[in-house]
Amino acid sequence: MRHTCPMTNPRVERGSLFAAALCLAGLTLAATVARAEPDPIGQSLSQGMAHFVSGLDADQRDEALYDFDDDERFDLRLAPLWLEGLRIDQMSEAQWTELDALLGEVLSPVGLDKMNTIRSLEREVAELEGGFFGFVMSRMRDARRYFLVVFGEPSVDEPWGMRFDGHHLSLNWTSVPGAPLSATPLFFGAQPRVVPEGLERAGLRVLAGEEELAIAFLNGLSEDERRAAQLPWDEGSSIRRPMSISGDVDLVVPAATGLDRSVLDPASRARLDALVDVHLSNFAPAIAARYRAQLLESPEPLTIVYAAVGDSTTEPLASGRALYYRIQGGGFLIEFDDTAEAADHIHVVLRDPASDFGRDVLVEHLRKQHSR
Repeated sequence: MRHTCPMTNPRVERGSLFAAALCLAGLTLAATVARAEPDPIGQSLSQGMAHFVSGLDADQRDEALYDFDDDERFDLRLAPLWLEGLRIDQMSEAQWTELDALLGEVLSPVGLDKMNTIRSLEREVAELEGGFFGFVMSRMRDARRYFLVVFGEPSVDEPWGMRFDGHHLSLNWTSVPGAPLSATPLFFGAQPRVVPEGLERAGLRVLAGEEELAIAFLNGLSEDERRAAQLPWDEGSSIRRPMSISGDVDLVVPAATGLDRSVLDPASRARLDALVDVHLSNFAPAIAARYRAQLLESPEPLTIVYAAVGDSTTEPLASGRALYYRIQGGGFLIEFDDTAEAADHIHVVLRDPASDFGRDVLVEHLRKQHSR
């Protein structure tokens, strides 16, 4: 099996999974007591991935399989650099078809289509970059340069995890017996934000809903409500928000600030809920419903904050302007960042910090195993 990646984030001191889980036990056991029912999605994915792995040859297994407690499992990368695993172009067509179908067990048809459209945008990125930089990066701009890593042996009886990632894409799933599948962190990106005129797919916007529904919601707020939700604009932030870029297993959602959903009128509340739903609709319905309940039914209020370039509390927002927003509640986080130059480079990250990489359910699983 593989070993710790030398490019692991140097800011984060990571011990073994068991050490991390035991440290978190006191904080998370209460949240996991009720999670005992088998998870149909996790079971089906476990069986499917076991079949997929059984069909790999020795070289493919060497690329794809890592130990479950390898530090690499917690490395969340948002750029096409230093990626590890089995690339799509190292798979046969039949293997990729099988893997694509397995990804579609956790993602909805909408989410799977977004994932594959994001991969396909590598063609437009290559066309737009050009010059010396484009020449240097050209080998990385490939819709088949996306990587699968399987952590542990897929099984319905033992914990295991997987990651599928590449430029503007990171899916991280962890299966633990008797617990719901952990499906975060999830990262989708879009570059270009909209394919420009002159290219074959001009007008294509892979994350249009995530932008347009946010604009509709913000423009529907009163001046006081927008003031409550507004963050100062940080010129040059350029997609460096800490919640987006950190794969740290100790990540904690900060205390909620901003505009509380409970104070909104019915129309604004419906627009905010629609914005939440467009993000969660990337997941299979059962997973989306679980995360929606976490966001909307928790005692912790659902809140939203935003920042926009050149914004005032009275000026209407429009698509194509630099925009950042964060929605959080019940320990779940949705973050949208289109603050790079020309507002043409979107990052969307969904995090469940207490449960990212299956941390909370692993605590309970390890506690039970230890008690035996």
